[in-house]
Amino acid sequence: MKRFIRLALPLFVSILLLAGCDSDSTESGELIITDLVSGTGQLVAPGHTLITSYVGRFTDGTQFDASSESGTDWVFTLGVGQVIKGWDQGLGGMKVGGTRKLEIPSHLAFGKSGQCFSDDTCAVPPNTDVVYEITVLDIFDEVQIEDVIEGDGAIAETGDVVFVEYIGTLRNGDVFDSTSLAGTEFFFTLGTGSVIPGWDQGLPGMKVGGTRRLTIPPILAYGQRQISGPLRTVPPFSVLIFDIELKSIIKSSS
Repeated sequence: MKRFIRLALPLFVSILLLAGCDSDSTESGELIITDLVSGTGQLVAPGHTLITSYVGRFTDGTQFDASSESGTDWVFTLGVGQVIKGWDQGLGGMKVGGTRKLEIPSHLAFGKSGQCFSDDTCAVPPNTDVVYEITVLDIFDEVQIEDVIEGDGAIAETGDVVFVEYIGTLRNGDVFDSTSLAGTEFFFTLGTGSVIPGWDQGLPGMKVGGTRRLTIPPILAYGQRQISGPLRTVPPFSVLIFDIELKSIIKSSS
């Protein structure tokens, strides 16, 4: 069974995104990979969007970060620069369900800048080696569907023309698109490729009057493309969340 992704994006995990590797930092030390638990699921490869949990420590064992602190799983696409290089280089070849220890030298972690803030405090000091224990919980490659309001009208099927209102957000809650901007409903023929695959896969079976939340992996959304939405740019490899209200249907004549 696929895990359901909690939608909150904890602020502390931004250290994985905001602090890359400095090209002019001292490039000493090698990435050391140790499999603590061998998984039994699908093999992980670059381009997969992963659902993970993790603990980050300094080499003396002091913990500086953990996904459990917010109660949320960490979701990212492997090999596209969304996380530090040590993760991108060290997680390929794992299997779902496995736990891997990565001993990461500074130049593949947070480099000479470390992870420091405006008040001059640092979660990770400059030029610091780090250790992560990472569990791959699942590969996120299917639309997650949640019926917020079930509805009691006609059922949407492939080939139907559907009229909807929607709000599209990124995982951090930023709205990038909404039908409220135009003040009109959006309509399209379901299952014909006129919308992203996540919509074509996630809306059949919905009833008129209902509201459905679709959490869509990048592979079924915009993938590696950067999209300029009406309100905000959608970065490459983004997980998208749509709240969609089905207003009416014109049934297919076929």
